[in-house]
Amino acid sequence: MTVPLTVAVCSNRPNLLLAALDRLTGLLGLDDHLLVVVDAAADAATQRRLAETADRRCTIFFNGATIGLSYSRNLALKEAPTQHVVFVDDDIVPTTDAIEHLRTALGDGAHVAGTRITADLQGRRTPRWLTAGQLHYLGSHHPDLPASIWGGCFALDRDHARLLGLDFDSRLGRVGTNLASAEDTTLVRQLTALGATTTVLHDTQVRHLIPAHRLRPDYLLRRAYWQGRSEVRRRAARAGLHKEWRRNRSGGPGARPTALALLYTAAVLAGIGRELLDPAQRQP
Repeated sequence: MTVPLTVAVCSNRPNLLLAALDRLTGLLGLDDHLLVVVDAAADAATQRRLAETADRRCTIFFNGATIGLSYSRNLALKEAPTQHVVFVDDDIVPTTDAIEHLRTALGDGAHVAGTRITADLQGRRTPRWLTAGQLHYLGSHHPDLPASIWGGCFALDRDHARLLGLDFDSRLGRVGTNLASAEDTTLVRQLTALGATTTVLHDTQVRHLIPAHRLRPDYLLRRAYWQGRSEVRRRAARAGLHKEWRRNRSGGPGARPTALALLYTAAVLAGIGRELLDPAQRQP
């Protein structure tokens, strides 16, 4: 029996959605549905263009303002007409194989499944301040290490999560221009801790389109800083700092990768310190 899917795209960048919808529409099965949550104040013209693109299998929700990625993903879980939801970011290039392999994993009993995400620099050279050890700050997996389940392209048994009383933590995930994260991996950890079955499709890849501004050192350092803040918010500061150091050190031997590992981990530590000083974190 084929598992029907709801493919959900949650985005605060309406300018990217037309291309994202075009990429996804051709991948849907006959019983699949496409659900879009626009987490921005989209003007009437943008709403009209998106509505014109959508067909009968597509539902679009407009938050009316930027509320946050976790809110948008929880809305998608609530409104999805199917038990199984595949989340795909607006800058991911999925494939038929990726969707079908996720469908198969869910049909075989997985409660959570994810693909490998490969960074696509779109023809640009890798800058000297970036090694494979920092690719996770670009939402992409290290090419030489095992993948894990990340929010750019992953599938979820919505009913199982609901049965366990779990959803995306509103303290985590992007809100507007901040670079908070970890709403996806935190949910996966919580599900796994309660016995959920997970499947990582190490050999199934999707491409993550990386724009030029995300290759700048200021963006990467800010992303590392917000990773530190996110680790505190999910009560994992110490373990998170060690994790980030290991990832940053995976960029290879030599002086430059080591110096970059120290630099980015220092940014993580700065984020941890800043978040610990937040009065909200000192409340019992």
